[in-house]
Amino acid sequence: MPIDDPIEPSLQSMFEVEKLSRMIQECNDINSLRDISMELLSLYQKKSAIAYWATRRAAEAEERELRVKSSHIKGLDD
Repeated sequence: MPIDDPIEPSLQSMFEVEKLSRMIQECNDINSLRDISMELLSLYQKKSAIAYWATRRAAEAEERELRVKSSHIKGLDD
C-alpha cells in the first residue's frame, strides 16, 4: 500500500458508524449517553496509543534501514 493512499474506512465500519449515530440520535436516556461517551473516549485513547506506537515503530524501522544503507556505503568507500 503506497504511503500516499488515503485512509478510508471500510464499508463495514461506515455501516457501524451509521448504526451507532442513529442510536445516539434516538437515545433519551442520559445514563446511556454517558456510557456511550465513556466507551468512545476509551476507544479514542486506544486508537491514539496505537497510532503513536505505529509511528514510532515505522520511524525506528526507517532509521535502521538508513543505518544499514550507510554502513554498506561506508564499506564500499573503504
